[in-house]
Amino acid sequence: MPVEPGTVLDTKALGYDLEVLATSGDAFEFEVVGAGRGVVAQPHVHETQTERFEVIEGSLRLDMNGVSHHLGPGDTMTVPAGTRHRQRNGGPSRVRIRHEPAGQSEAFFIRLSELSQSGGYDRLGMPKPRAGARIVRDFPEHRSALLPVRAQQALSRLLLRREPA
Repeated sequence: MPVEPGTVLDTKALGYDLEVLATSGDAFEFEVVGAGRGVVAQPHVHETQTERFEVIEGSLRLDMNGVSHHLGPGDTMTVPAGTRHRQRNGGPSRVRIRHEPAGQSEAFFIRLSELSQSGGYDRLGMPKPRAGARIVRDFPEHRSALLPVRAQQALSRLLLRREPA
């Protein structure tokens, strides 16, 4: 079920709340308020999407291909599709983010919110093993950059081998 603009997804287990600003096939735009941690602060890749960051309040450190960029209010930066990156807040902040094209971003963030509400993360904000395996299986365009793709997929299949797809 699509979420409407203005919907706030509870992702407090990851250190922030997410408000949906716009959703369409062309883009998924949202604001995050807080200081992201855990899975969202780890190096990752969006295979087919650009990701644009605009700092509204606070600060953001955006690491892209080994180079750190420090953004403050009014600063913007776009991460090209297929680029390894990670973002870390320098404390509580408000950041507007846009994924283009939207792809599965809406469903991905709904899943992160569901895990936040159901206790699906460990104390560090990382998905518990089976929940993480389902993310790998269901959202291949949002992938971790910590392990090779084939290793992630093999581990996911192993953990979910008795679970229907």
